[in-house]
Amino acid sequence: MAEVYLEKIYEYSSDIEYFADNFFSRNSEKFNDCEKILLKPNLLQSAPPEKGVTTHPEFLRFVIKSLKKHTDAKLLLADSPGANFENFGKILETSGIGQVCDEENIGIYRVESFPPVEKNGFVYSGIADEVDLIINLAKLKTHSLTGLTMCVKNFFGLIPGTSKVGYHRRYPDGSDLGSAVYGLYKQFAGKSLNLLDGIIAHEGEGPSRGKPVMAGVLAAGADAGAVDIAITKILGFESEFCTTNIEALKDLSESKIKLIPELKFNITLKKPVAARRVHLPNFIKKYAAEKIYVKPEIIQEKCIKCLLCLKSCYADAITFDSGVVEINKDACKECFCCHEVCESDAIKLKRSIMHRIFVR
Repeated sequence: MAEVYLEKIYEYSSDIEYFADNFFSRNSEKFNDCEKILLKPNLLQSAPPEKGVTTHPEFLRFVIKSLKKHTDAKLLLADSPGANFENFGKILETSGIGQVCDEENIGIYRVESFPPVEKNGFVYSGIADEVDLIINLAKLKTHSLTGLTMCVKNFFGLIPGTSKVGYHRRYPDGSDLGSAVYGLYKQFAGKSLNLLDGIIAHEGEGPSRGKPVMAGVLAAGADAGAVDIAITKILGFESEFCTTNIEALKDLSESKIKLIPELKFNITLKKPVAARRVHLPNFIKKYAAEKIYVKPEIIQEKCIKCLLCLKSCYADAITFDSGVVEINKDACKECFCCHEVCESDAIKLKRSIMHRIFVR
């Protein structure tokens, strides 16, 4: 039976530390003989905590305080942002994570500063193999490609730099990408504990272009897949709406997940436009498919020419010519990575007329 621990908390307070104390106590064997522990937050981009895009700094602080009661191991923090990994310092400053690490004496590392490891068909940062335990500090957000991003998807940040673009190239479909990311997570399933920051969640055009929402959800579990399945159901979605759950459900049925306690949450999240369902008879879908689409579009007056979008595009659909960034809609594969990594709100998602009529 996979246990998922739940709590309703509506502010970043010492209640988080108390929750973490109970969770770590129930998994105390994980800390045996630990010398190094990696704290793995979600640091997708340079965004302030109130936007709900990154793991909240006070969530990190209270987890650190709890960890120090349970282990003498060296604590270090690392992540690889979506595209702006060359300006990691700016992300640490804007998110507030850097300040907490300074105050709590936590070493910060770039995932890219460790040699990459290739194992079982996956490439990831060597830092994951150098530590004895990974404390996965995920953020509850919607996601245009995978439906939701929670504990399993947070392991994607262990992939160094532009190697993440390669995953999107190989797995352009949201279901395939979700299954691949679950496979990556399984490389670390035996050496990780997972906590989900859903106090302020992110809904709509997630994981970065939506809106923050007070959800009051705090969850934890030794099995990241179990946490994600449980929270997906709590939010009122079918389990498969979060595509990382598709493979997880092959390892763990919903009936084998135990909620502690069995809390009821009166919360759901607005779906991303790209993750909504097409309401058409199957025999019509194949004829209308090319006319039902969502494509990213540059808002030129907001574009600051940082070129994070271009760097993130595996389809080479984005060009920068004569000082203008443009997206070739015919070449676009609708992975929405450009929309995800843009830090100046300069990319919008434009729905076709057919999409507006038949997708809801």
